[in-house]
Amino acid sequence: MAYLMKFKGKYRLKTAIDKITNDFPRDENGMLEQNDIYIDCMGGSQITHYGRSTLMAYIPSLGRGHNILIAIAKELNVPEDRNYEVLYSNLEKEGTIKDIHDTDGEVEFKFDAKNIDLIAKYLKPKTSGAGISPFSTKNLPKAKYEISEDDLREYKVITDTVPKDKLLTLSQITNDFLFKYLQKKKQYRAINIKQDMRKRMLKSKEYIHCIGEWGNYLEYLKKELEKRL
Repeated sequence: MAYLMKFKGKYRLKTAIDKITNDFPRDENGMLEQNDIYIDCMGGSQITHYGRSTLMAYIPSLGRGHNILIAIAKELNVPEDRNYEVLYSNLEKEGTIKDIHDTDGEVEFKFDAKNIDLIAKYLKPKTSGAGISPFSTKNLPKAKYEISEDDLREYKVITDTVPKDKLLTLSQITNDFLFKYLQKKKQYRAINIKQDMRKRMLKSKEYIHCIGEWGNYLEYLKKELEKRL
């Protein structure tokens, strides 16, 4: 897992998401499990660590995988061939790419980490967010949820006077509402709010609005801002 961390800052690193919880897989104590990290590439392709200095490319499209291998063969001066068994054999004899396998819908092959720049030309690893940890909440899925214009207008009336250097205070108040105020209410005592937010794929304000606590939130927000500013 740790091997690919050397590419943090160069490529966008991600890890598996539990499709039931919409969170990173965790053990029974809520701790992050040792998940495989991968380099996120265009079109759903991935580069993973196979072992030692060997990496594996995964391309979830047979046609695109074939085109990539043909392009790499051309760059390496390997004889191109539309008979893919012959192409694979020629590439493997050259040595840069090893153990090519395909199915009806995907292509995989191994290569040495020293050749990642060559492979990256064709798999196109994402660089936006390269400095983000693969376990950052920024990598968790987000649902599309819109707060009504009227409700947002009420929020802005309260917060528009907050100085820019006090925005952290605004964030702290929202967290206090979620994890202190709400947690004291009987209907939320048995709920892990952070887990519930992730399962619903909502950010703080969207979650508060979704569960019907918007009015209470605005009232709490107004009172707390008056005390803290």
